[in-house]
Amino acid sequence: MSGTSAPALEGPLAPPLFTIISGSPTPEELAAVTALLTLLTTPPDTGPAGPAEPGPAARWDRSDLPPPASWAAARP
Repeated sequence: MSGTSAPALEGPLAPPLFTIISGSPTPEELAAVTALLTLLTTPPDTGPAGPAEPGPAARWDRSDLPPPASWAAARP
């Protein structure tokens, strides 16, 4: 055999990842703790660095020309 070990069992036959020492949590509490521990042990996403490209500006179906009585119409 090579020096690598076999992968750990997954699913219901896997060894427990954590043990309840005292108390009797509800299934919902166990699910919350499991979700939190899974989130904290998951490596961060290695997506692209920096903010995403912004989408196009909202136009709201406005024309390029302001109404004649508009303050913007008085601009030189």
